[in-house]
Amino acid sequence: MSEQTTARRRGIGQGRGARRQYTDRSGSIGRVSPAIVEKYLAGIHYPTEKKNLVDNAQNRAAPDDVMNMINRLPNKTYTSPIDITKEIGKIE
Repeated sequence: MSEQTTARRRGIGQGRGARRQYTDRSGSIGRVSPAIVEKYLAGIHYPTEKKNLVDNAQNRAAPDDVMNMINRLPNKTYTSPIDITKEIGKIE
């Protein structure tokens, strides 16, 4: 297995134990995009509170940087994934 492939495998969905950070395909730590956050929020029913977003992401073993982004969202009711995307845009 090549070094690049090994680095890629350390990204989302790999490893056990300590939480991971999102890595892009090159193996370097990437920016957490709204699409990545939404991956860990799949299955949520809207409207929903921030607490439900945090709980769902934890249940899906979201990496630390994704959890940090979700925890930085304002405490409010979110009516759709678009609301979350807009709030992430305000944070970055």
